[in-house]
Amino acid sequence: MRSRSNHLGLITATLLLSLTSPLQLPGRILGISGAMATSDQKLPTEQLEFAGSIPLLPILSSTDLREELEKLQQVLATQRENGNRLGESDTLNKMGVIYVLLEEYYQALELHQQALEIYQELDEHQSEAETLGYIGNAYFQAGEYRKVEDLFRQKLESIRRISAQGIELFIFDVMHRYLKNEWRLQAGFYSSKTKVERFRKRDLSWQEILEISELNLFINRKIGDSYNEAIALHSIGWAYRNFGDYQQSLDFYQQALDIATEINEQHFSAFLLIEIGLLYIDLAKYEDALKPLKQSLVILENDSATGPADLKHFALNQIGLVYKNQEQYEKALQIFHQALDVAHSSKEDIWDLHNILNNCGDVYFQIGQYHQALEWYQEAKKHSDILGDPGANGFILNNIASAYTKMGDYTRALKSYRQALALFKELKALPGERTTLSNIGTLLEKQEQPELAIVFYKEAVNITEAIRQKLNTLTIEEQKAYTETVADTYRRLADLLLSQGRILEAQQVLELLKVQELRNFTKDTRAGGEETTGIATNPTEAEILSTHSSLIALGRKIEQCQQCEQRSQLLDQREVISKEFEENVRSLEQIIRDRLEKDQAFLDPSNLGGNAEAIVSAQPGTVLIYPLVLEDKLWILWAAEGGITKSIEVPQVGLKELSKTVVKFRQLLQNPNSDLAELQATGKVLYDWLIPESLQQELKENQMQNLVFSLDHVTRYIPMSAVFDGENYLIENYNISTIVSANLTRISDRLLPGTDNTSVLALGLSEAQSGFNPLPNVPAEIDAIVRQSANDHQGIYPGLEILNQAFNYKALRDNLATHQILHIATHGEFVSNNAYASYLLLGDGQQLPIRDIQNLRDLGKIHLVVLSACETALGDTGQDGTEIAGLSYYFLSGGAKAVMASLWQVNDGSTSLLMQHFYNNLAQGTATKPITKAQALRQAQLSLLRGEDVTTTNTEQRANIGVEVQPGASINPTAANFAHPYHWAPFILIGNGL
Repeated sequence: MRSRSNHLGLITATLLLSLTSPLQLPGRILGISGAMATSDQKLPTEQLEFAGSIPLLPILSSTDLREELEKLQQVLATQRENGNRLGESDTLNKMGVIYVLLEEYYQALELHQQALEIYQELDEHQSEAETLGYIGNAYFQAGEYRKVEDLFRQKLESIRRISAQGIELFIFDVMHRYLKNEWRLQAGFYSSKTKVERFRKRDLSWQEILEISELNLFINRKIGDSYNEAIALHSIGWAYRNFGDYQQSLDFYQQALDIATEINEQHFSAFLLIEIGLLYIDLAKYEDALKPLKQSLVILENDSATGPADLKHFALNQIGLVYKNQEQYEKALQIFHQALDVAHSSKEDIWDLHNILNNCGDVYFQIGQYHQALEWYQEAKKHSDILGDPGANGFILNNIASAYTKMGDYTRALKSYRQALALFKELKALPGERTTLSNIGTLLEKQEQPELAIVFYKEAVNITEAIRQKLNTLTIEEQKAYTETVADTYRRLADLLLSQGRILEAQQVLELLKVQELRNFTKDTRAGGEETTGIATNPTEAEILSTHSSLIALGRKIEQCQQCEQRSQLLDQREVISKEFEENVRSLEQIIRDRLEKDQAFLDPSNLGGNAEAIVSAQPGTVLIYPLVLEDKLWILWAAEGGITKSIEVPQVGLKELSKTVVKFRQLLQNPNSDLAELQATGKVLYDWLIPESLQQELKENQMQNLVFSLDHVTRYIPMSAVFDGENYLIENYNISTIVSANLTRISDRLLPGTDNTSVLALGLSEAQSGFNPLPNVPAEIDAIVRQSANDHQGIYPGLEILNQAFNYKALRDNLATHQILHIATHGEFVSNNAYASYLLLGDGQQLPIRDIQNLRDLGKIHLVVLSACETALGDTGQDGTEIAGLSYYFLSGGAKAVMASLWQVNDGSTSLLMQHFYNNLAQGTATKPITKAQALRQAQLSLLRGEDVTTTNTEQRANIGVEVQPGASINPTAANFAHPYHWAPFILIGNGL
């Protein structure tokens, strides 16, 4: 897997380690500079200048703040007894400051508020302003940053109403001083001085960074500081970028750039242009990225631009990375060499020279010139050694190991990996540990040591899951690296486990893989919930990891002890631990062989992982089927009630052949005039691969009725209902549904039978919108679904209809809580590998990004969402179908139980008819004879396939879903043949099929 060609932070770089491709080093460090207060119990003397008119130094230098509070309490009592109001307010503020130091913020707020009221009574305007500062700082230290802004905003508005300009100036002065000494934050600002620090004083989440930056923006605008206003705008944009909200980020970057240009801050303007370029790199819009990056160079080549000299070579480095991403390797090398020339000619120390050298190595690695790549990596390491950056050394060593691996020198490769792992463990850099362990696993695979490889892959997976607990402070580069590089580890581990017959362990890994792919598509590292855990290791595996850790720690000591007296003793220790390690490996191999002879599932079959057991037990006759698509083979893992689990290897059917067949199948399905014989023959090939002969026999002999698929990679584009067994389509024999993953499926709830206890919220668009055709039949279709009153005789379920301009975001959000089915009839676009470009079109013409769907808090009341994902077309063999899982995920993660979606643009008439059958079927269920959603969909599809009551008034293709008006309405139908799978196969049911 190639590493991404964008700049990275220190931690980011450790995420991108891959055995099969090199790493790029960080182009800059994303850090935060500014005065961020600590929670120490003593306030440094140099920070006392902003504390106001109260002499705090004698108090704060005390080692016993509690004792001081008691003394002040006595003073306060005396002042109150004597009626000394001014002294009372000063003492209240002193006590409040101490409570802030003790991190008892709300006690501090209460005291400062009492002081404020006294100053207001006494018309002590300057002290009033200072006390507002104390209150604001208490809120700030408590993490309630927006309350700080609200406090000053409201006070300034009230002052303006009474035209008290003098007080306003006092408040401006207080805000300015607190901003300078306490609250200033420069997030993601380019500075070589902060290259080692992630945050200066405290570890902040992106939400905190956003709120502090918004406070900075508010104050800088009030005091008229344009330069720092631009910095604050950039910080806000940077926070949004790390949230994954690229449009907001771009807007704030552009505002910052406009100000920097206006005040002639050329170097800052160049920096912002680079930031905009990097944002486009995040979006893989490389041509859009080149424009601002090249504009930055024009500014930096102007003699009047002043600032750090290393910004020019940094800009060149990013341009080179863009060309590398575009596989324009010759251009990339030319630009990297220009960056090197600039770096070497600089009079300043270029702190990231190793970055450029590493990138040169990457290019040679990509074009297969591994010896040259190794030379560049080794040169990069020399400069990294000079810099004294162990994190950089860690990922350069990984690149060196990757080059050795490609050259077949496994001994040196393993040595380099172990050196890297020792560094990452010393730094407690979990991302670096994870990727290095995964690389060691892959190396062991190449050396045909699968049992040992599994141990290292497992540990990599377990560290991956541990990393998720700290994701709220990862930069966007780190998040992308996290989501994009881990899935391969999961696939390799699952493949090895299945090849050894360790089925239940493999099933757990496949569940985690589904979640990882969701995180990749959504660019949300929290996708899939935060409850996922790692894979259990047996005692021998744990012992191997322990002795290996001892080996690498000892190796690090030996490396640092070239001339020390203990070197001989350390070498003796290494021999002992090496022998122990080898003995543990042999023991593990024997244990696995023995256990496989006794139990083909390797673990107790009753321990079927995750929610899989609940799915196969929820309805008799259910089988859960997991395909696993690899480069050179296909695995089919299946599970049934009673803890039955088996795996089947389908050799010589790798990703490339499978993808070509799926593309052909989809092309035939999406053409209503395609040859049925060819379509069925292609469907038969897929049927034999995805339901191998041994599984076919199991299904028939055990009279299975329900198939639940957890599809993988390109198989997500297959409507499983349409695969063909030689005589029948699969839907003719089974109820079919799919799941994103077992652990994301809420299987315990069922839709109540009949129509009395179920209502539908139906929203639709019939009018033309910019770039979209009108959908004139939507009103009649929705009317056929919904009965809005007792007198409404045309409709299946009671509910609410909302159309066109009335169908806006608030109408959707505000009406979810009182309905159980959400039916959306509108256009939508769902783009492979890009959640940010995927959306539903609302009736008012606004686009609802699918990422925002999960923010609909009342989705938990919805049992079924019906919509048309008509633009999830399979255009080539390079797509993996994660947009389909991602679309449903946003609804499911919001609480909905199931989603019905469409895989391609569908015929308007056949869709209407299928939906009418579906809703009618669903409504027929009773308490004694319930009908599941999967059964209702199957019967609707069979109705079209077999030509039952097939009439239509419209054969236009459309990008929405809905139902035809019911029989008996004043419509002149014409007969139609909807037996071709084009008409009935596109709709798939995802989630709870009950």
